[in-house]
Amino acid sequence: MTNKTNKIIDLTRNKTKKTSIMINDELWDLFKTACQNNSTTPTLQIEKWMINFIDENGML
Repeated sequence: MTNKTNKIIDLTRNKTKKTSIMINDELWDLFKTACQNNSTTPTLQIEKWMINFIDENGML
């Protein structure tokens, strides 16, 4: 495995940080439904977006 892959694995393990975000109720409901339709969870999808954003900014 590459260093980047190992870093992603490390970043997605041992989840200890609980956070809240303020968003529109309708947006959240649509997002949850889209996740269900794609057999994923909101947490997993947000985590993927965070990893991609970090990678795009050269931080992995």
